[in-house]
Amino acid sequence: MKNAARILYGSDFHGSDTVFRKFIASGIQYKANVLMVGGDVTGKAMIPVIYQGQGRYLGSWFGKETLATTPEELEKVKKDISNVGFYPIVLEKDEAQELEGNPEKMTARFEQEMCQRVREWMQLAEQKLTPQKILLYFMAGNDDLTSIDDVVAEFKFVHNPDMTHSKIEGGYEVIGLSNANMTPWHCARDVEEDELEQKLNTLAGMIQNPERAIAMLHVPPVDSGLDICPELDKNLKIVTEGGQVVLKSAGSASVRSFIEKVQPMLSLHGHIHESPGHVHIGRTLAINAGSEYAEAILKAAIINLEDGRVKGHLLISG
Repeated sequence: MKNAARILYGSDFHGSDTVFRKFIASGIQYKANVLMVGGDVTGKAMIPVIYQGQGRYLGSWFGKETLATTPEELEKVKKDISNVGFYPIVLEKDEAQELEGNPEKMTARFEQEMCQRVREWMQLAEQKLTPQKILLYFMAGNDDLTSIDDVVAEFKFVHNPDMTHSKIEGGYEVIGLSNANMTPWHCARDVEEDELEQKLNTLAGMIQNPERAIAMLHVPPVDSGLDICPELDKNLKIVTEGGQVVLKSAGSASVRSFIEKVQPMLSLHGHIHESPGHVHIGRTLAINAGSEYAEAILKAAIINLEDGRVKGHLLISG
């Protein structure tokens, strides 16, 4: 049908190679014609795999040491590290010491590794999706450096929806916003609520027909149930009371106001890993697919659009 579209949406892959590969495979399996990634695509750490001599390499992550004694074992170590979202870097002992002692060089290498993985993902997506005529919308999130946008821009078949307006099959409009309201970590794209509001007002002005608009907004709306996470103290430790974790709403007031005023047909969110689900805010269906990237589990949503309406959606995990 000309007025129909099937979307596969996921977010917060945080560098997990397995999760992204599952996402691409799922898009093909579920016969989606649009794949959408809603931000926080880069990993959080590099893991040195250090040469010990005599063909042996030692890596350590999640408190566990792994020794590789053959080229095949080394490749498996690198793959295992990549699958949970980290970046393996194979080093001699003196190289590791030099990197450890040079913060600027460490930062540059980390950015290089993040960009390279996103580039490899885009190459994989181009190879797998282009023959199927499947579109890819790929947006960064508040954790991601601006250099990620430059990598995505290298690939003409990929659409970066951040602060842009475009249309997909069926005449559905797509806008996006990669920023989030301020977090305790002061991430790369954290901004104050007034700046978020200004950006959202700009996006609102781009929308021609809200009833056919899809808003990819990395941060979920405040007090929506899609934004519940553990409360942290000033030392970034989880707050507990009576042995129970204290939960809080961490979404954006500006995003909620935008949804209430503009009423797009669909808003897609991420950012808060612990709050997968959906909620209606007026006529808008808001979805957070959640994230379990560290377990290499894909969390995603399949959304069917038909005749200008959401005809059905399903959250998947696996």
